[in-house]
Amino acid sequence: MDDQFKNIPIELVVDPWILLRPVAKGSIEYLEMKTSIEEIGLLSAIVVRLSSRKPGKYEVIDGMYRISCMRDLYKTEIPCIIKEGITDDQVLAIQIQANAIRKETTPSQYAKQLKRIQKAKPGITIRQIASMINKEPYWIKNQLGLLRLNKELRLAVDRGEICLGNAYMLSKLPSVLREDFIDPAKLMPNKEFHALVAAAIKNFKEAVKDGKMEAFFETEFKPQAYLRSLKDIQEELNSHSVAGLVMTTANCKTVLDGWIEALKWALHIDTRSVDEQEHKARQRSRKKWKGA
Repeated sequence: MDDQFKNIPIELVVDPWILLRPVAKGSIEYLEMKTSIEEIGLLSAIVVRLSSRKPGKYEVIDGMYRISCMRDLYKTEIPCIIKEGITDDQVLAIQIQANAIRKETTPSQYAKQLKRIQKAKPGITIRQIASMINKEPYWIKNQLGLLRLNKELRLAVDRGEICLGNAYMLSKLPSVLREDFIDPAKLMPNKEFHALVAAAIKNFKEAVKDGKMEAFFETEFKPQAYLRSLKDIQEELNSHSVAGLVMTTANCKTVLDGWIEALKWALHIDTRSVDEQEHKARQRSRKKWKGA
C-alpha cells in the first residue's frame, strides 16, 4: 500500500518504542531547528506508523527532533508520512540509516561555511549573508568571530567544554589577552564571564587610546577567582590528595581556617593556585603585547 500523507494532531503521535538518538534539547542542532520552525514553519514531514502498542496512536519512525520542537512550540498538528505494514525491525533499520547520515553541525563548521560564502562572494555584507540564510546579522558575526580562536579553542567549543556564549566573548578579546581568560571561559557562568571580558576590553581600548600599552601589561597582578571543575572537586573529595598541602601552605591552625582555605581552593584563590596564576601571568607579560 502506498504511503499516506496527512496532518495529525500532535497528541496522537507517540515516541518510538526504541529511541536510537535521544533528543538533546540543549544542543545547537535542536535550538537552531526550533528557531527555524518558529520563524518559517516545519519544512519536512515526519515519518510515522500506526502504533501496535497504543491503539489509535501513531508512532514516530523518523523525526523526533522535529516533533519535540513542535511540542515545545505548542503546535497542535504536525504533517506526517504514514508508513503501512512496517515491522519493528524495519523501524530500527530506518532509524539507523537516518542517523548514520545525520550529524550534528558544530559551531566551527557553521563558521567555516559562512567564511566560504564570504570568499565565494567578495564584498558581500553580513546583512546580506543573514538574509540569504534567514539568520540575524549578530548571529553571523558571532559565528564568524569563532574563527579568531585557535584550533584548540575551537575544538573545546565544539566539544562543549566552552559554552557558545562564552566562546563568542572570548573571540572578541585581543589575542594577547585571550589566554588569561580560557579557564574562566570554561568554568564561569555566561553573565559573569561577559562582564569580566567587557571590562577587560574596555581597559585595553583605553590603554591603546592613551598610549599606555606598556603600563597596561605591567599593572599589579590580581588573581582571578573561578570555580574548579566538578570532576576535580569530586576527585579531591574521594582522594584528599591536595588537602594537606593546601592547608599546610596556608598555615591553617583552626577548623575555620581549613574551611576558608578549602573554599579558596575551590575558587582557585588558595596560595598555591594564586602563585601558579601569577607565574603564568608574568610569563605572558614578558611577551609584551606582540600580536595584539
